[in-house]
Amino acid sequence: MSLHIESTEDALAELKRQRVKNLAAAVSVSVLGAAMMSLLLYLVNIITFLPEPPATIVYPEVVEKGTEEPEKPELVQKAQRPSSPAMEQQVRIIATDATLDTAIRIPDTEMDEPSESLLSGIDIGTDFGFDDREGPGPSGPNPEILSKRCGLDNRMKRITENGGTPQCEEAVVKSLKWLQKQQNKDGSWGDGPQNYKCAMTGLALLSYLAHCETPLSEDFGDTVLKGISFLVDRGMQSPVISLVPQMNEVSYDHAIATYALCEAYTLCKQMDASTIANLERVAVKAVDQIMKGQNSNGGWAYHYSTRPGAHTDLSVTGWNIQALKAAEHGGIKPTRGKIRTALNRAAMYCRKTSLSNGLFSYQENGNEPRPSLVGVGVLSLQMCGSGSDGTARRGLDWMLKNTSQPFNWKAGNTTSNLYQHYYGVQAAMNCGGDVWKAYNRAFRDAVLKAQSPDGSFIPNGFGGPGGVVQTSQNRHANDRIYRQCLATLMLEVYYRFLPGTGEGTRNS
Repeated sequence: MSLHIESTEDALAELKRQRVKNLAAAVSVSVLGAAMMSLLLYLVNIITFLPEPPATIVYPEVVEKGTEEPEKPELVQKAQRPSSPAMEQQVRIIATDATLDTAIRIPDTEMDEPSESLLSGIDIGTDFGFDDREGPGPSGPNPEILSKRCGLDNRMKRITENGGTPQCEEAVVKSLKWLQKQQNKDGSWGDGPQNYKCAMTGLALLSYLAHCETPLSEDFGDTVLKGISFLVDRGMQSPVISLVPQMNEVSYDHAIATYALCEAYTLCKQMDASTIANLERVAVKAVDQIMKGQNSNGGWAYHYSTRPGAHTDLSVTGWNIQALKAAEHGGIKPTRGKIRTALNRAAMYCRKTSLSNGLFSYQENGNEPRPSLVGVGVLSLQMCGSGSDGTARRGLDWMLKNTSQPFNWKAGNTTSNLYQHYYGVQAAMNCGGDVWKAYNRAFRDAVLKAQSPDGSFIPNGFGGPGGVVQTSQNRHANDRIYRQCLATLMLEVYYRFLPGTGEGTRNS
């Protein structure tokens, strides 16, 4: 409620009556003596003509209720683009189609450059001194020891320190330009059946955000904004972010979309661009859905079922852990419990899927052990703050022994399972040392050689969401976007995370 202060006719009349009283008092006092007359007249003159504070009438602002939706014109603010040299630019913040509970007012103010703690990214190492076993997060490592991931110079420094080449940066930019051309008019990515469009949009957004492309970016700002808006609009219509919320695989669709929204929220909040309508609201709702869908054994199941005997598996669990970790890092506060508690329970489930030889199984108690799930198990434990326990170490040892051969990018070849290597690359980077050196040798040049001149990556035996290698007879319609995003995220690992040593591996 705002207050207004105004002068009215009644107030002016009251002021005149007060002045008359003052004059009458002055006249009555004059009879005390002619000797004091001159002095009294002088005082009367001061009292009469000295401006007095006007009487005020205070009333509350009248706020009319209505259902008017926010407009969708371009709202202009001045800002510094974090992905380009410091320069004054304009940014468009768009509103979603969803109805708001209250109007959003956006002041036209100058915004500060993102803080170094934001630009450092989500650093998940095993040697940063996390004694509380909570892993990285808002209260994690001192930002002063973390390098920025935004800006070409900062990225190139991270790339060269961590075993990459300038070609890695070139390949990522080419890939982002290719993805930009594939974006649908509604801001989504994906083709064919619409049942995975939210997941494909989430993966595409993660590829841009990992490169520090934000709503303020000069080349990709509109692309990122449209993608965020698509997911936010869907999230306002349903607590589950999916175009087909009744399908079993919705726990993939929703988790990947939530992962992207939480990371987008973190970036937007840091640069005061959180005025994207309903972004925080949808992010909280989406995290609530994940918290609600966690089973008593700590894992997640198809369709977020929590019934006894629900199909809980490590693959679904891995994507939901990534979403919760991004939410925790962004400071999102769900209404259904604490994220840290959920991650601790998830770590317990991951341990139940591990085997003594370092492999991880599809479900707990050794059901369907798969090489493609080793990276899932290790990365999940790292994100839950358990990257140093024996279970994760056995998985890393297995990865070290089984990544001595180059990554064979060939259609139908199980060693080119992109799902497996998407997780494995991150887990290896987080560990650092010999594990990362071996993995870097195995994947880097093979992925670079697999990129076509137009920026796309050639077909291969990519792994589907569950880690099963897809063939020409078993391939969903969105495989181009899925393959493109996983390959891009692999090449962005050099600056998206810090190695466990915190000093870089310097491996060529």
